Amino acid sequence: MPRTAICLTLTAALLAGTLGLARADVYRWVDKHGVVHYSDQWVAGAKLVMSTTESLKGGGSSHAMEGLAAESKAADQLIQKRADERAVQTQETKLQGQRCKQAQAVYNRLIYARRLFTVDKSGQRHYFSDAKADAARVKAKETMDKLCGAQSG
Repeated sequence: MPRTAICLTLTAALLAGTLGLARADVYRWVDKHGVVHYSDQWVAGAKLVMSTTESLKGGGSSHAMEGLAAESKAADQLIQKRADERAVQTQETKLQGQRCKQAQAVYNRLIYARRLFTVDKSGQRHYFSDAKADAARVKAKETMDKLCGAQSG
């Protein structure tokens, strides 16, 4: 037997052996912590998601591939949902900071103003009594503490 034929025979045998080792069924299961696992070994409660024996018989593994595609789509949707939630949380935090700054500005104006007043439609000022001014300052402080936290001020 020529040397080339021996090399080709050995190569074919090695390739066939390698392909035989690479064939395996794939099982999917979820553990008690909700973590999804995949394995070539069956575990109690595991479901077959891909089988090499199906493809060898000509049945194909399109059903398993559809399941994996659906699972991938669900994972993508979950990732997108979490990204959207983070974006909303970031926006809420930003708005909360703006509201806090506005409340601090109002409180500081009320604290440092000598006299508080309102202006009517004709442009005339109506000054607050000391009790009413104090009540407005207390209310502004409570609003600031609510929006900024108790350590504000």
